[in-house]
Amino acid sequence: MDDALDILAFAPHPDDVELGCAGSLILAADQGWRVAVADLTEGEMSSRGNPVLRQQEKDEASAILGLTARYSVHLPDGGIGTHPDHRLPVIDLIRQTRPRIVLAPYWEDRHPDHMRSSGLVREAAFFSGVGKIGEGTPYRPPHLFFYMLHKPFDASFIMDVSSVWERRMASVRAYGSQFHTQRQEPPPEGVETTLSRPEFLRALEARAIWFGWMIQAAYGEPFLSAAPLGATAFPGLAPERSETANRLR
Repeated sequence: MDDALDILAFAPHPDDVELGCAGSLILAADQGWRVAVADLTEGEMSSRGNPVLRQQEKDEASAILGLTARYSVHLPDGGIGTHPDHRLPVIDLIRQTRPRIVLAPYWEDRHPDHMRSSGLVREAAFFSGVGKIGEGTPYRPPHLFFYMLHKPFDASFIMDVSSVWERRMASVRAYGSQFHTQRQEPPPEGVETTLSRPEFLRALEARAIWFGWMIQAAYGEPFLSAAPLGATAFPGLAPERSETANRLR
């Protein structure tokens, strides 16, 4: 399928993918990969902003990410579940786009929608390969990786996003109604939330610095693989380096 996606990243709400793995998506798009985001909800229950404003913010963030497409699944904000009515549209989207890699939020989180969407995407990625479920040609994505939102995990791998860090944070700040930004004059409608406090974005950067330090980079984004990762050589040992080492023996 010529128009199949390389990466399909699922977000419980608009801004979650930007918070968790925007740098990695930008890197992939810069390399010519076909990258898309699927928002499971429109974030309509958010304490701040409104649907029109949030759509504008999402459009701005999508342009920064360099997405091939951005999809809306239209599940109820605050009511994501794993029952068939919610699972089938996710299965349909996976079959239509046939991504090589699916990204979902890590299943341990403070927000119930984040936890449930993790299970929803994991189940849909499996059942999309079962022919008697739903419509369309069965297809199971080869890789499912989880990105970090609130709760930490032991990473399977860490992406070096140092070269795109400013663009990554620009995609986050595109959601001005949700986060503390310098352009908030007057303040957006709604009450203060954990995300709208200025400390939140500093904590986000601090975490990226920590994971970057673990791989000797300025900034890093961690991922957890749903299955063991195969390899034909040790990471970091390029074929040409192996050949050089053999000649020197």
